[in-house]
Amino acid sequence: MSQKRIVTRSDFDGLLCAVLLKKVEDIGEIKFVHPKDVQDGIVEITANDILANIPFDPRCHLCFDHHSSEASRIADDPKRILLMAPSAARVIYDHYGAEKFPGMKGLVESADRVDSADLEMEDVTDAKGWILLGFIMDPRTGLGRFRHFKISNYQLMMNMVDLIGQHSVEEILALPDVKERVDFYLKQNEEFKNSLPNFSKVDGNVVVSDIRNLEVVPIANRFLVYTVYPQCNVNLWVAWGFKKQNVAVATGYSIFNKTCQTDIGELMSEYGGGGHKAAGTCQLDTDKADAQISEIVDKLKAKG
Repeated sequence: MSQKRIVTRSDFDGLLCAVLLKKVEDIGEIKFVHPKDVQDGIVEITANDILANIPFDPRCHLCFDHHSSEASRIADDPKRILLMAPSAARVIYDHYGAEKFPGMKGLVESADRVDSADLEMEDVTDAKGWILLGFIMDPRTGLGRFRHFKISNYQLMMNMVDLIGQHSVEEILALPDVKERVDFYLKQNEEFKNSLPNFSKVDGNVVVSDIRNLEVVPIANRFLVYTVYPQCNVNLWVAWGFKKQNVAVATGYSIFNKTCQTDIGELMSEYGGGGHKAAGTCQLDTDKADAQISEIVDKLKAKG
């Protein structure tokens, strides 16, 4: 039998999928990808590929996923292992059986919590252990925008596949390539927290963060805004789109104040975007953006 290739998402859940699969399958290569590149056919998928946490492709050998949107997108296929679970790592862990992964129960539980945003406020303001590593490895944190690290984020992901499971999280966080990112992340997080009031305003249950006028946006934990504005149940994040050709709006429920009643995906679809119940995005024409942002805020306030 030929060796298989893992194709997975470049985040903490995807990383743990690769760690688990390497323990139970004959793996010759690992490729971290953006899910849309698979959907758009930019990444070539073959019968040698095991997909994890990315859209199903019928040419693959196996596919593990946990996204409900995938269930409705395609018909049942024996190669597709889809379970409603907090993380794709959990799907793999349960599929092969816990006995195949001794000592990794806590690690998979961390993937569950990070991927499903099942976090306490302290996990965001003072992250530790696997949760901290999860934020460091999350592309949405934004560390990939910076080029001053000794090795690239992609190379660090590759190194991590062999390190996780062989070392404790304390040992991993102390490694020079990880520690320099942790130190930078913590410093930037503090700067971001302090600067949030400069570009955020509260309007009823909504906090609008508009970064269009910022020269440099500090990287940060994407949930930090909800710890600074605990009275708000939804955040509207406004930024310039590609080359300032449009305005990008990302909207999401607070993970702590879980009282928002609006279907965000449905609301974003009114403006040419989409998403799911708790989060979504849209792109607005520059000349209409401010008026439409006000409309969106009004609709979010109306439903509470």
